[in-house]
Amino acid sequence: MKKQYLILTALTASLLVSCGGEKKEEEKGKGETKEEAKAAPMKNELSYMDSTIRPQEDFFLFCNNNWIKNNPVPSTESRWGSFNELDEANRAKLRVILEEVAANPGEKGSYNQIVGDYYNSFMNMEKRNELGITPIKEELAIVDGITDKESLVAAITKLHAMGVGTLFGMGVDLDMKNPNINVLNTDQGGLNLPNKSFYVDKAKEEIRNEYVMHIDKMFDLAGLGKGKGQDVLNFETKIAQACKSQEEQRIPELSYNKYSKQDFAKLATAFDWDAYYAANGIGDYDTLIVGNPNYFGSMNRWINAEPIESWKNYLNWCVINTYSSALTQEFLDQDFAFYSTVLKGQKEMKEDWKRAIGDLTHNYISEALGKLFVERHFSENAKNKVNVMVDNIMAAFKERLNDLEWMSDETKGRALHKLESFGRKLGFPEEWKDFSGIDISADNYAQNIKNITLFAKKENVEKLGKPKDPKEWGMPPHMVNAYYHPLFNEIVFPAGIMQPPFFDEHASDAVNYGRMGMVIGHEFTHGFDDMGSKFAADGSFSNWWSEEDLDKFKERTDKLGNTYAQFCPFDDVCVQPQMTMGENIADLGGITLAYYAYLKTDEYKKGENVDGFTPAQQFFIAVAQLWKINYTDAELKNRIATDYHSPGMYRVNGPLKNCPEFWEAFDVKEGDPMRNSEDQAAKIW
Repeated sequence: MKKQYLILTALTASLLVSCGGEKKEEEKGKGETKEEAKAAPMKNELSYMDSTIRPQEDFFLFCNNNWIKNNPVPSTESRWGSFNELDEANRAKLRVILEEVAANPGEKGSYNQIVGDYYNSFMNMEKRNELGITPIKEELAIVDGITDKESLVAAITKLHAMGVGTLFGMGVDLDMKNPNINVLNTDQGGLNLPNKSFYVDKAKEEIRNEYVMHIDKMFDLAGLGKGKGQDVLNFETKIAQACKSQEEQRIPELSYNKYSKQDFAKLATAFDWDAYYAANGIGDYDTLIVGNPNYFGSMNRWINAEPIESWKNYLNWCVINTYSSALTQEFLDQDFAFYSTVLKGQKEMKEDWKRAIGDLTHNYISEALGKLFVERHFSENAKNKVNVMVDNIMAAFKERLNDLEWMSDETKGRALHKLESFGRKLGFPEEWKDFSGIDISADNYAQNIKNITLFAKKENVEKLGKPKDPKEWGMPPHMVNAYYHPLFNEIVFPAGIMQPPFFDEHASDAVNYGRMGMVIGHEFTHGFDDMGSKFAADGSFSNWWSEEDLDKFKERTDKLGNTYAQFCPFDDVCVQPQMTMGENIADLGGITLAYYAYLKTDEYKKGENVDGFTPAQQFFIAVAQLWKINYTDAELKNRIATDYHSPGMYRVNGPLKNCPEFWEAFDVKEGDPMRNSEDQAAKIW
């Protein structure tokens, strides 16, 4: 996986299930400027719609086709939709903040100084060009010193300690079966293409050829010789063949393997684990969770059998690839040429300041930028209204659970208990992280990355043996996203998503419930999707279903999978129904729960038409317009191969093909493309 500065396990990443991204402040903390307050309320846009397409034929295009035709993907993007529109608006606000704190960073260790100087270092390309490959010379020297198995293992250990992820991931996270305590976790890793399929699928051969040429060019820039790319690909292909697929990584039963310290060491006896723990600050422990035990047996064989020169080529590539976008303009351009253009079809690099914001948003210090954002651009009134929506959607879920005909009373009682136990976080953290221990300078971007990585590693390993932190957030408050965490059994909605086109406190209930309501319902449903349903009310990985109810649940989810298996945007590329199952269940549940909560509103009960559409129709149009999107061909193929979410058009048509409430609202009859037959319709939550 590209640019993974923090070493995380594959299961940790798969557990966090997400929804799917300036003016001078007037009153700090009030959340909106006078100019922002003047904006027209969010609404369904008739101009996006195409009346030549029947809603019964293709609802996504009926609602969005004119927008799609008039909004091609910008040259600096690989996709363009609602998330991107809000990301763009947020970036404009964040730019003002960043330029202010960059000009006046303030006290050392303060959020202003950390964010401001980090931004300055990112923007200082002249200094980065001057430094050349100096920032990675120490790491490259470590690799160069490898002469035998012992020095190879020592080099891998040192690289991990310095924040360069190679070969496997190891870190501290909650124990899935006892989520109140933090334990050591380890899993497969070390791939520099997105996942296993990029190494083994015949259809991706052209990407592999481009990858080899990319590695060759990077080695040449680093002064490490020519013609090493094929050897690196061959080595990584061996790693990939030992890895579980991305689909398999979603299965907790396959990823929870508890080992004693002694038994784990036996999986890879060629590796000096005690030296590794000492170098990486990992204290004593009794047991650890191993995501893929067989992988470590393969790793042991590679250490014993693979040529030292191949190891050195692979490790050099891991070093270069970790820091390539932090080095010179030449490295940055070549990095973009492969990872953005070849893999995603993006034609031009974003402006430096936009990339800086993206970097800070997906960075360990992102919460610092988030705090500066919410101080200026977050409305408490919006938060309160969203909180009421959460209450209403939760109430709708309770009603639907009570009315389920296919679930036994015993299992239903446990489901209700889990729902009632849900935690929620809205807006921003109660307590902000302390980053004052990180040394951030204004003129050395690569070193800043290293300092942040080492700080994050230290904080992570210090959690070992400590209890769960209920105040912890999994994403920064300015991010346009939301998530459900099964080990916390909680839903989280950052401030960033509580803005148009997702939510507007002045918009109609139809639009707010169709958009933000769908997102809220989506996150609730994640607690009951094919993976979330395996976790109990206390967050533990434990079964609370009767065998008969579990069979009925699978029968229904299989029907949903059949719907998505038919979505093939290219002849040889189709949605992967099992990999996307959790998100597809959440999309269907999200729409359903939001709709039934909307039925309780005074607006719906008044029954007033808007632009010729009934309240129910307004709701479903709002859902569809939320997911409007255009992709480059390369990005669409890449997302189908790597993303647990289905592409935007299928996040509309997929659920609605299985939604009787939609059929009724738009008079969709049996035989219409937007209606599954009665025996194939998936009715779950």
